[in-house]
Amino acid sequence: MFGVLTPCRHRLGDELADRWRAHLCGLCLALRDGHGQAARLTTNTDAVMISILTEAQRSGGAATARAGRCPLRSLRTATVVTATDPGMRLAAGASLTLAAAKADDVRAEQRLRLAPRSPMRSATARVIGSRLHAAASNAPVLDVERILHTLHRQPEIECTATSLGEITDPSGQACAEVFAATADASGASDNRADLEAIGYDFGTIAHLLDAVDDYHADALSGAFNPLRATGTEVTAALTECRDRRDRITKRYSRLRLDDDRLLRAVLLDGLRHAIARRMHARTRWPATRPPDFPDSWPYPPPFPPNRRFRDRLGPFLWTGCTGRACCTDHWNHCSDKFTSPCCTDDCGDCCDCCDCDCT
Repeated sequence: MFGVLTPCRHRLGDELADRWRAHLCGLCLALRDGHGQAARLTTNTDAVMISILTEAQRSGGAATARAGRCPLRSLRTATVVTATDPGMRLAAGASLTLAAAKADDVRAEQRLRLAPRSPMRSATARVIGSRLHAAASNAPVLDVERILHTLHRQPEIECTATSLGEITDPSGQACAEVFAATADASGASDNRADLEAIGYDFGTIAHLLDAVDDYHADALSGAFNPLRATGTEVTAALTECRDRRDRITKRYSRLRLDDDRLLRAVLLDGLRHAIARRMHARTRWPATRPPDFPDSWPYPPPFPPNRRFRDRLGPFLWTGCTGRACCTDHWNHCSDKFTSPCCTDDCGDCCDCCDCDCT
């Protein structure tokens, strides 16, 4: 599961958390039903927000259905948004399109030597990319070919660009197309211009935050990083993100929306949290146990704070598949809680994996 927006269910409240889960699980199931089990790996929280944004512009809410038990929901049933809902169809198309663009980007980086040479990675991206292109081409409302054409310019721009704005422009334009498409899907044409501008700023923020996250790793591997290539400091990039977030907030107030409580929590609060977390990110645990850290838990934990979902996935699967979770006290790498054997506590589910520092 990928994306800039990782809303914290502990701050959403029960009602909004259930609605968030309905969209998140609905997207996962829509990808499975429409394109096979493997397509679920492209589930993107930013695409979930697209479904929420479409719903907020329509009266009556999204169409829902009851879904069966799922291991990622601790084998619980749930109410989910149906795959035929206009917002969900758009979200699924956006998720597949972003994944296809990422696969193309990997191949281009190898071809232009913007990343360390890896024949295996290039071959994998070629195979996966062709399948993702075919799946994404059926997305409604979205002009997939136009979006992919815009994003295909990214590697060539990175080879010649001298300013950060030039490098982030394709991401901004692609997101502007997707955000504007939500107005078309919901029949709210009055929102289209503002959503296009909001989408451009959102795409730019997403690109900058990704560059901030990979800043040190790219330096070690020799891969291209927009900030290093243009001599931009991390603090300057985060300041740019805050400025664009403020512009998004201003334009958001002009949108004509029905019920925007969940959208506000996911988009506006989500952006604020995503930027703030990187400005005050901890890379290691304090030398002494923090006052709010439970005394009964081992300290320090065997993992760094502020982990992203992809960093949690491997340890989570290892703990569960080896049976350790059933036999001994262990760390739940989804909720970051130290739990008893057989999960006698509330083990949570995939919706608990928000990148936050609250418990």
